[in-house]
Amino acid sequence: MATSDVADMETFLTGLAGKDRSNIEKHLTAVDAEPDPTHGKLWRRLAVSLRKLAPLPVTTVGQHAVQFFIADGKYRMQVFALEDARDGRLMVYLPDILADAQKSGGAALASLQPEALDSANTPNPSPHIKHMLGWNRKAVRVTLPTHASAQQVAAAEKLCAIAADRWAKSAKN
Repeated sequence: MATSDVADMETFLTGLAGKDRSNIEKHLTAVDAEPDPTHGKLWRRLAVSLRKLAPLPVTTVGQHAVQFFIADGKYRMQVFALEDARDGRLMVYLPDILADAQKSGGAALASLQPEALDSANTPNPSPHIKHMLGWNRKAVRVTLPTHASAQQVAAAEKLCAIAADRWAKSAKN
């Protein structure tokens, strides 16, 4: 791993509770032991990217999911989740910004097949996305194979950046 990658991961792990740090380290040890090195690289890239957009310390749900938060007044609000069941795909959950993505040209959607999630089509959501649904909130799930193309990864990161832009604008209003 390059020096900047190690520094990025150390920044990602900064401020985490011991249990969360341990869960992430165990998960990375398991994916790094797999024959395909792209899995661990992609997980790290996505985790670091999401943490840069949602800078509060993350929370883990077991060793397979990470929740990302932003400040919401004196509270915090979950805005992303990264799920890795070690089945050859990573799932990124983000707020429903599909309309905003279409307005910006839809290029980020071209290589992905995002799935819209709400309380109607996801009646019993997993604990790591439960707080992203309900109260009229909707989310999007983007599924990436662990060997995703650079275009697919960039598109997923672009969708997450669009979400971050949206909440940054609403915080100013």
